[in-house]
Amino acid sequence: MKKLPVAKHLTNQEYQLLLKVYADHNRSMGLEKRAKYTLSNIVKVERNQEEKCLNVYYGNGDWWHYVSNGTWY
Repeated sequence: MKKLPVAKHLTNQEYQLLLKVYADHNRSMGLEKRAKYTLSNIVKVERNQEEKCLNVYYGNGDWWHYVSNGTWY
C-alpha cells in the first residue's frame, strides 16, 4: 500500500482509518473549506495512544483527532 509521506509510519489499519475519517470529515465541509483541507495539506499525523485516535495536523495550523469509531473532533 502506497502511503502519504507524512503517514508512512502508520500501520495499514491506522492508515485506512486516516483515509476513512478524512473522507467523511472532508464531505462534511463546504467546497471553499475543503480546499484548505486536502490530503496534501496534512503535514503531520501522530498516534495518540492515550485517547486511542490519530492527531492529524494541517498546514494552516488546524488539527483534529481522528477516532477509531469514524468520528473526529
